[in-house]
Amino acid sequence: MSTCSAKTNTLAHKMTLVMTHQCNFDCKYCLQKHEDVVMPEETALKAIDIFVNGVRADIEAQKKASEEDPKASAQISFYGGEPLLQREKIEQLVEYASAKLKAIPGVKYAYEITTNGTLLDEEFIAFAKKNRIILALSHDGLAQDPVRVDRGGHPTKETVDKKLQMLLKATPGTIIMMTVHPDYADRVSGSLKFFHDAGVREVSMVLAHGERVLWNEEKFSALEKELEKVEEYYEEWNRGDESFRFIPFDNKIRNYILNRDQDRKSCHFGCHKTMVDTDGRYYPCSHFIGRDGFSYGSVEEGTDEEKLESLEKKRVEPSDCKECALRFRCRHTCACANHGHTGNMSEVSALQCEYEQLLIRLSDKAAASLISDANPKFIDRMYKS
Repeated sequence: MSTCSAKTNTLAHKMTLVMTHQCNFDCKYCLQKHEDVVMPEETALKAIDIFVNGVRADIEAQKKASEEDPKASAQISFYGGEPLLQREKIEQLVEYASAKLKAIPGVKYAYEITTNGTLLDEEFIAFAKKNRIILALSHDGLAQDPVRVDRGGHPTKETVDKKLQMLLKATPGTIIMMTVHPDYADRVSGSLKFFHDAGVREVSMVLAHGERVLWNEEKFSALEKELEKVEEYYEEWNRGDESFRFIPFDNKIRNYILNRDQDRKSCHFGCHKTMVDTDGRYYPCSHFIGRDGFSYGSVEEGTDEEKLESLEKKRVEPSDCKECALRFRCRHTCACANHGHTGNMSEVSALQCEYEQLLIRLSDKAAASLISDANPKFIDRMYKS
């Protein structure tokens, strides 16, 4: 398994284990086939061993190169389908990985699971808190029922709302992962208000893409109007000592203030976060799992460094973007976003371009209004390195 430390001078390690392709939902934008396959225990254990050995090797290399005490961060994510369909296996793997990572001095480690929430209970939430597992909840707000139905076609919002309250009671910082289906773009601002009023203080949002959805001018116009309302809410919810993180805005503002390239921070394509599929094969990003030509090795074969380098070289800056003044504030080289919209890692769709410009315009408007001593939590959040 490859790491990025040699290329980026950082000891940050991230790996995602695809526990299963099964899911108990049938979301209208989902591109997965939901095949009845799971990751064998021996594959997961071998992937963890390889990952831990990589962390240990980098710590030892840093120790030799510097008199300072070496430090590293390590994160293992569990992915699906719905990963909690493999709950017992995840619990065993967390305990296995933790025992190994604890034995390496200077390593700060955590886990991450994004779940549709239906299989959560108080027992597992307590296990997550005890074992440094970040739980993110997939929830589409007011579009949940028409878009995120179960395998029988039944609505899911009532059930997931109850799980959300259970999560918030135990972990007030619970993150919501919201996807916008174009047919329900007019529910975005209402969804954000629903989450805010429920007690949520952090929402991430992406646009649905792929062959199962169709964006057009009318639907994008509806999205634009909704995000303009969201900007007003964002200002209101971040005044004084209040704090509400809307990730699309937060990222634009923070990256500009800290002079960071948007894609370098948000795109994990390639060696930045190894995806291990159920069969143990490596992929550069969740979007490319199972796609022909995108695997670059496996837990059995090791990493094909030439193939990985070849894939990374294909992710180049689109020629249309090179003269754009907003190029470093935009996700124009995000491989999965580009491929999902255009079928080409290095071609930006008109939709993505308009969306990025819209986010920049609205986040800048919000920042201009909020960057003031009167809003200390917002200032602290944006300027903290």
